[in-house]
Amino acid sequence: MLRGSNPYKKRLKRHIKKITITIVIFGYLFYLLVGSYGLLNITRLKRKELNLRQQKKKLIEERVALADSIKMVKNDTFLLEKIAREKLGMIMPGDTVILMDDK
Repeated sequence: MLRGSNPYKKRLKRHIKKITITIVIFGYLFYLLVGSYGLLNITRLKRKELNLRQQKKKLIEERVALADSIKMVKNDTFLLEKIAREKLGMIMPGDTVILMDDK
């Protein structure tokens, strides 16, 4: 028998080659799924981006509403007086204060 033509060794080399290729392919697929640029990470980042965009939209709407409120308070003296009386407990000169006991 010739040394280089051993059928067992040839079969073993083919098996090792197939196993190596399979491991490399599965490793690459695992990296595509779980790696830093993997499908799972990209999906998570897209959800986070959507959430941040929604938060941004809400904050912009809130900022616009607050700016409108500030304009309204600056231009409406009656509203300014109402806020000063109700929220800050201020009184105008000549007002009579009546304190009531809540029991």
